[in-house]
Amino acid sequence: MKRTISAMVGKGSVTHNSRAFTAENVDSERTHLNIDYCNEPIKKVYHEMFDEALKQYNDKQKRKDRKIADYYKHIESGKQEKLFHEIIFQIGNKDDMSATGEHAELARTILDEYYQGFQERNPYLRVFSAHLHMDEATPHIHIDFVPFTTGSKRGLEKRVSLKQAMLNMGFKGEGKSDNELNRWILSEKEVLAQIMERHGIEWEQKGTHEQHLSVLDYKKQERAKEVAELDREIEEKQLEVKGLKATVEKIEEAKEILGDVEKQLDEDPQLQLHEPQGLMTAKSYKKKFVDPLINRLKNLVRTVLAKSYQGWENYHRINNLNGRLHRENEHLKYENSKLKELNGMLREQNKGYRLLEKVFGKRKLNEIIEQARSFKKSKQRDAR
Repeated sequence: MKRTISAMVGKGSVTHNSRAFTAENVDSERTHLNIDYCNEPIKKVYHEMFDEALKQYNDKQKRKDRKIADYYKHIESGKQEKLFHEIIFQIGNKDDMSATGEHAELARTILDEYYQGFQERNPYLRVFSAHLHMDEATPHIHIDFVPFTTGSKRGLEKRVSLKQAMLNMGFKGEGKSDNELNRWILSEKEVLAQIMERHGIEWEQKGTHEQHLSVLDYKKQERAKEVAELDREIEEKQLEVKGLKATVEKIEEAKEILGDVEKQLDEDPQLQLHEPQGLMTAKSYKKKFVDPLINRLKNLVRTVLAKSYQGWENYHRINNLNGRLHRENEHLKYENSKLKELNGMLREQNKGYRLLEKVFGKRKLNEIIEQARSFKKSKQRDAR
């Protein structure tokens, strides 16, 4: 049996997770099957975690305006860190791992076993709220935590930091999409996959990290790659143009050489016809002066013709290549502008998707999209 693993970064609705508030997609008759691991007030957790470090920090401050009265409010009003983070894990989907299906209890067992080792595996993530839900479409687990680091030289010695928490646990990112959080999520998926395997379920991987992005995010990445490729091609063409300019400069040098030849014809004594000497016969004059001059002129003409021919050949080659490069460059610029325009449209669509996600919730929105796709496929089949 194969099943996928879904990992989602949640919004952290603690009241919903603890069922203090019941949403429309919750079947209250199955709520008793849920597992509530912990649900501590987050402000209390902040006091427990940071009060000592806060006191040490404030005691060192000589200026009153640099002291922090309430670390919770300090993080809440700041822009660098979130108060807490939430991760949601799910095995399979509503079709192959339904909360009301034959494998529901197996999913519950696996997720429960996964959670039991979570805090030990992640010592820099302080879990304060965790709930396994069996009263929605598919069994899943919400884990809310405060990421922290210790030994900081600036600010509080112990402070909130997602990036540093991940680094402390050995997860170092290499870019925006391959960041510390994504590497940690992949590692947790592998842990969950090992537990699944012990229960006879193989992890069905959909491919590379791109499959875990939303469709719009993935399309944006692909368009960005195409734009980068076009930019690279344009750069290559620009290098070719530089090469052509260098050749043109050589032609200009050839023109200068021809000018020197012309000057040589006018001024070089060896290329001038001497006056006859005394009673020199025409035959002697021809042999001594005319024939050598003609030979020198022939050699000079050969040199000039060779250079002229090479120059014209280079000129026509450059002219043709320059025209082709210009056309290719214009075409690449047009494609580039279209891709950038498409990228902008995708960004706007993504904003719309995120807005709808806030209104309906990710799960509900995905259901609406699936219904729309099914309806479209049905119409296409009917049209055939």
